[in-house]
Amino acid sequence: MSPEPNDNPAPHATTPTTPNDNTTPHATTPATPNDNTTPHAAAAPATPGNNTAPRAAAAPATPGNNTAPRAAAAPATPGNNTAPRAAAAPATPGDNTAPRAAAAPATPGDNTAPGDKLRVGIDITALVGPPSGIHQSTRALVNALSGIDRIDVRGWLLTFRGGRPDTGVPVRRSRVPARVAHQLWQRNVCNLDRLIVGSVDIVHGTNFTAPPTERSVITVHDLSLVHNPQWCRPEVVAMVKPLHAAVDAGATVHVTSSAVADEVHNRLGVPEDRVALVPHGVGPIVAGDPETGRRLAGFDRYVLVLGTVEHRKNVALIADSLSSFPNDAGLVVAGPPGNAESTLRAAAADRKFVRLTAVTEAQKAALLRGATVLAFPSRYEGFGLPPLEALSVGTPVVTTAVGALPELIGDQVTLTPCNNDAAFTEQLHAAISTPPMVPPEIQARIEAMTWQAAAQQMATVYRRIKT
Repeated sequence: MSPEPNDNPAPHATTPTTPNDNTTPHATTPATPNDNTTPHAAAAPATPGNNTAPRAAAAPATPGNNTAPRAAAAPATPGNNTAPRAAAAPATPGDNTAPRAAAAPATPGDNTAPGDKLRVGIDITALVGPPSGIHQSTRALVNALSGIDRIDVRGWLLTFRGGRPDTGVPVRRSRVPARVAHQLWQRNVCNLDRLIVGSVDIVHGTNFTAPPTERSVITVHDLSLVHNPQWCRPEVVAMVKPLHAAVDAGATVHVTSSAVADEVHNRLGVPEDRVALVPHGVGPIVAGDPETGRRLAGFDRYVLVLGTVEHRKNVALIADSLSSFPNDAGLVVAGPPGNAESTLRAAAADRKFVRLTAVTEAQKAALLRGATVLAFPSRYEGFGLPPLEALSVGTPVVTTAVGALPELIGDQVTLTPCNNDAAFTEQLHAAISTPPMVPPEIQARIEAMTWQAAAQQMATVYRRIKT
């Protein structure tokens, strides 16, 4: 998810690490606003005699997605107990990227014995900390997976501190400190893994690290810790070594956008058949009154920014242009402080600026519905949730072409280059003066990006690894 993850504890720290938060804050307790996938094609019926799960089937193209469909499964041969190899899908015109295997819906015929469940241990350490983006996506995934047939979800905590998060699933606390676990993993030592994750079939590290084995799935939200280590704290950059060790040991890497899929293949050397593209879900925004949002903002018209204030988010760009806003329009930044907090406040000075570091879900919903436009001037993202949340409730957005946004909404929303500040500012001013309409098909598309669909795809990834 992002370059200088503010919620990433040091490897020796006992608080959870959640680097690269590209989602808006979420709330239960006053929280910081935020956290998609279009349902993929239904699985073909199992071939008689085939006891292995078929390989991934290609999902239908998302409108606006110019990337090639992921690899489709070859038909199973009767009596063959070996999973078929993925066959390359035909290239989409204009797409220069190689196809990758995407998760298909679960199908009968995996090697789990009848009545048995696939035991999946998920790193829920992020749930002990503040409601960051990784916190939100982890909780949503655990909740959705719990409703899938023959998946036994278990949580593990790589920290000695904090209470056990209320997840509705069994939770194991590691007997090995995080610092020691990371040191062991980067040296390819796995003999203590049962003390960390317990007895499971698949281990899912939701926050960049997991044991270096072929049964591990590691979510890589983005590669800011590789591309821009100067934006990250030392403990975040330290995750690179255990991540490389896991990749070298055969772990599968889960990504949420085609852009990051290309990065992990080209920069980390992950073979394409071990890159699983499963976008995040977009949770429904709770009911909210636009007038309440305007009261919270203190303006009749306002530009809303959601998310942790980090240098890569480039929020100071909007603050710098406040003087050119119409007299009745202001800027509202809602989200936890980050490494660019002082830069933001210096740029905004005492002008038409409201800073909200913690909001409830209801307040976030009201702010989203009351905003004139949501601004997302980020220079780098792995996914890009805030614009999707705004569009889902009919609020127009001005955003850069980062993360999954080009493939998800690029056919309906004008995206500016991530390094063209002048173009972004010009488009923002135009949107404040004349807010554009949000196409109904965009709202419908985002509504289809549920966490249930994402969980079904992740379950297929787990089953494919198990076979």
